[in-house]
Amino acid sequence: MTNKEKTLQLRTLIYDSLMPLLSKQCILLDAPYYHNIGDVLIWTGEKCFFRENGIHCLYTASYETCTFPLIDSNTTVVFNGGGNLGDIYHEHMEFLLAIASRYVHNRIVVCPQTVYYEDDAMFKTDFSQLVKHPNLYFCARDKHVFELLQPFLKDRLLLIPDMAFYIDEAVLNPYKKSVTKDKLIIARNDIEQVKDVNLSIDGMVSDWPVFEHPFRQTTFVNKLFKKMADLKFPLLTAVSNSLWNHYAPVFQKMMIREGVEFISPYKKVETSRLHGCILSILLDKEIILCDNSYGKNRNFYDTWLKDIDKLTLKELK
Repeated sequence: MTNKEKTLQLRTLIYDSLMPLLSKQCILLDAPYYHNIGDVLIWTGEKCFFRENGIHCLYTASYETCTFPLIDSNTTVVFNGGGNLGDIYHEHMEFLLAIASRYVHNRIVVCPQTVYYEDDAMFKTDFSQLVKHPNLYFCARDKHVFELLQPFLKDRLLLIPDMAFYIDEAVLNPYKKSVTKDKLIIARNDIEQVKDVNLSIDGMVSDWPVFEHPFRQTTFVNKLFKKMADLKFPLLTAVSNSLWNHYAPVFQKMMIREGVEFISPYKKVETSRLHGCILSILLDKEIILCDNSYGKNRNFYDTWLKDIDKLTLKELK
């Protein structure tokens, strides 16, 4: 199967699965107001989904800027997808639990997520609390997560691929560069990296450029708003959060540009970042995917990507 055929297949699955759950208006919470291109790709796919299918998004906020606005009971609360639910980034799970307690009379839809806990007791406590919400639907991003959550969520659990596959080509095309280089190696350098991973060295080796070069325009504005909020002056924090919510679409476009301009000049991409792989599929590259520290990439590959002609999974030593 070609990259484009796989993208169309996954987009169709996303549409068929999500549309019955969503009303014609929603709010989107846990938007990634931080400089991780992968999470911004997910957010962008969700926005494309809303726009293409006539869903009006009334309000968008991150876990730090959310003011829990009053909404009608027929408004769907959409929680941003990704790989941040668990005990590595537990602040996002805490935010989801707060959403569930605030919006008891609204449907909540958690977009496709990877869930990972090292602490099994915390996992059971969190999801036992979460499923008390009577109208919460959770989208698992791979079969492993689906099986993990099945005992808790039962018929309110869906298996859906990553929302970044719903990004419209028109969003990416303005930033594409001509292919002039052979191979890019995207090597993640954070808590999810595999120590001594057998990534190749026969190409340009880098993590996302916003991590490698911290004083880019995208990261500077991000850090400025973060500093303002961290001062803990209520009025300043309120102003900062309001500015962030208004500035977010500009930030989002800059981050998409960073990602596309980073990958598009290369013919081949080897990556230990899942969204380095997904963006490379959208840009029609030859791809080698390596795993992260807890199996997220392998599980996603096994669930959705095994039949792509130009993609292989690289085994760890």
